[in-house]
Amino acid sequence: MSLFDISKYEIPSNEEVDMVLTKRNFEIFIGAYKSSREKIGQPRVPKVTQSYSLLPPSTAKGHSGEAERLLIQKEEDLAEFEALHQLFSKGFSVVAHPFKAEVTERRRQIFVLRYLQGLTVNEIMERAAVSKDIVTDESKEAMLQFSTELQLVVKKSESTPPVACHS
Repeated sequence: MSLFDISKYEIPSNEEVDMVLTKRNFEIFIGAYKSSREKIGQPRVPKVTQSYSLLPPSTAKGHSGEAERLLIQKEEDLAEFEALHQLFSKGFSVVAHPFKAEVTERRRQIFVLRYLQGLTVNEIMERAAVSKDIVTDESKEAMLQFSTELQLVVKKSESTPPVACHS
């Protein structure tokens, strides 16, 4: 018996994952998260540092404008945002390379640019000065890491109906 349960932290391989359903789940979560940010007066895209670490949202500090105060007063919206932001932070924190800090930073940059800001692969290639293969590979890996942490991954074995045997 192992002291460390690898299965809790292992990212499933591309061959095991139904990428269409997993990406759909991921997109639904990201859409809900961005919408919840907007409902409470936050920008749709969370702020990050230069090294692509998340900055805490500014919902606790003073706000200007009556409309924004009214939005913040909607306790349901705030509760939904806090729950989704906690999940987003949990997922974003695992977007990483196990050994190389510079790859972690690049992967998070690509994640933010592609999935939060909606840039195309070509726009990311120009901005991050990396190849198309790196953008597509890092995008997929980041999405899988994030989705695995939030249990959004659908395995092919769960999505493919069993084949009926005819005798």
